[in-house]
Amino acid sequence: MEHSPDVVHQGRSSRHRTIKILVSVAVGGLFLWLAFRNIQLEELWQQILSVNTSWIIPYIGALAVSHYLRAERWLLLLEDLEKKPPRSTLFAGVMVGYMLNNVIPRLGEVSRPVYVARRLKTGSGSLFGTIVLERIIDMSCLILCLLFISFYYVAEPNTISRIFGTDQWESQVYLVLPALIIAGVAAIWAAFKMIRRIDKTGAIENPLWSRFVEFTGRFWTGIKSIRKVRNWPLFVLLTLGIWTGYALMAYLPFWMLDLHLDYQLGLIEAIVVTVISAAGMAVPSPAGVGSYHLFVQQSLWILYSVPILSALTYATITHAMMVLMVFVTGGAALWFDKYYTLKMKLNR
Repeated sequence: MEHSPDVVHQGRSSRHRTIKILVSVAVGGLFLWLAFRNIQLEELWQQILSVNTSWIIPYIGALAVSHYLRAERWLLLLEDLEKKPPRSTLFAGVMVGYMLNNVIPRLGEVSRPVYVARRLKTGSGSLFGTIVLERIIDMSCLILCLLFISFYYVAEPNTISRIFGTDQWESQVYLVLPALIIAGVAAIWAAFKMIRRIDKTGAIENPLWSRFVEFTGRFWTGIKSIRKVRNWPLFVLLTLGIWTGYALMAYLPFWMLDLHLDYQLGLIEAIVVTVISAAGMAVPSPAGVGSYHLFVQQSLWILYSVPILSALTYATITHAMMVLMVFVTGGAALWFDKYYTLKMKLNR
């Protein structure tokens, strides 16, 4: 019995998704083992119970504001859309992305533009492009911050390498990685050029090909939306606001554990931890589980001599709050977006 192409495609997609989930869980499990292997869980639990919970509300505020600023910045990249999305929809889209990233790595990058496109009843191609553009901007900011703290803040050159566990890498690796990134960007650019050239020749006449070409065209339009930002000072200010919110999310938990008193950890130290933890969240494990814990633990221990147990307590609490608050805030944002849209329809 032969199966239709759609059934075969769905089966392959399902297997691919399952493999991706299993790999991400395995990666997270490995990092969790590395972070917790020398920790007594009873001692960890006792430290968690001693946390000052009065700082949770300000933490929620910092998280919600930073994510809302991301939605505002996204709006600046959508200047040329014929149908402008309401802020409630953009914020809900941002939160949907974070919620699903906590379940399956990178799924949120897909679901975020799809959610907004469905709410607007429009194509998602250009929205996908703006998401990729955002990630490029965020990665550039992260690399610049890493370079800054590596050259101007950290005393020993190999300290950052020790935190990430790359101190044993051969020097050739540091040359190969940038080369691979440049080659990947060049390959994507060449692919877009080739698709446009083939489309102009009219050599392929197929509805699926036409839809694919249309999608890639919109995607490229989204990538180029950076050229059409009309308010650059606001764009830069919103970017700084996003990262300031992230820094506060690292700083406030210092007060929960009295790390600001015992180890004199302040806002500058919070910025360093933010940058390193962002690299941990970029590892393809569900919600950055394991990688976040290990990188934050190592940064507090190596840079500021915080005991391993206290450092892991900090990492465990901040990660748990971050994941929990994303789902709570995301659920509220989704409810408000539905309520706001319904209210607008009734008032027409």
